[in-house]
Amino acid sequence: MPTMQEFKNECQIGALESALHAAVRDYKAEVTASEGQTKAQERAENEREVDLLDDEDLEMLQQQRLKEMKAEAARLQEASKAGHGQYREVPEGEFLKEVTTSELAVVHFFHQDFERCKIVDKHLGAVCRKYHSTKFIKVDAEKAPFFVTKLKIQVLPCIVMFKKGIAVDRIIGFEELGGVDDFSQLRLEKRLSEKQLITYKRDDYDSDEEEEMKSRRGLKGGALYAGSKYSKKYGDDESDEDW
Repeated sequence: MPTMQEFKNECQIGALESALHAAVRDYKAEVTASEGQTKAQERAENEREVDLLDDEDLEMLQQQRLKEMKAEAARLQEASKAGHGQYREVPEGEFLKEVTTSELAVVHFFHQDFERCKIVDKHLGAVCRKYHSTKFIKVDAEKAPFFVTKLKIQVLPCIVMFKKGIAVDRIIGFEELGGVDDFSQLRLEKRLSEKQLITYKRDDYDSDEEEEMKSRRGLKGGALYAGSKYSKKYGDDESDEDW
């Protein structure tokens, strides 16, 4: 038979175990309640209606975007006044002013009877609307003998690139554009971008287009310009244009 002390010890142990069980049960209840409250708060937050039109941050963002759009519109307007965004023919008397009043200028020296010059016209007419930071003009080689001689233009079509009025590069004929009449606008844009006359913007072109162009054969890319002094020396050579 247990003594009185042993009986007291057993009672104390039993009370302790009951207290521990109760504490664990209360803790679990608190955790469950806390989790339930957190989930309820998350659900309430997710279901809360957000009026974006009444958001101060969004309003500031819209104002900033509107400011940027106005600045871009003003820039395009100024560029348009300077002759950007369009492809124009200019007479010899205005040529120097045109290439010296714009940071970047692309000039096509052409002959009105050359089919390849018309092909260049078609491409530059599209490119000019895509790159407003650059001026695109064309000059009739027959009507600009001074600059044809000054720039030593021997073959047409000839695309001369200017930076601050200084000729920095040129595309003579079609050889650099694949050597075919139906070269891609993509090829022309990339060629202009090599000298940073434009900052190339990629469109949805077929990724195999350039490889296809490389494998194709075409006519020569240009014709010797009869108005240049070199035509007298090489005038009897075969050309893809009859003069």
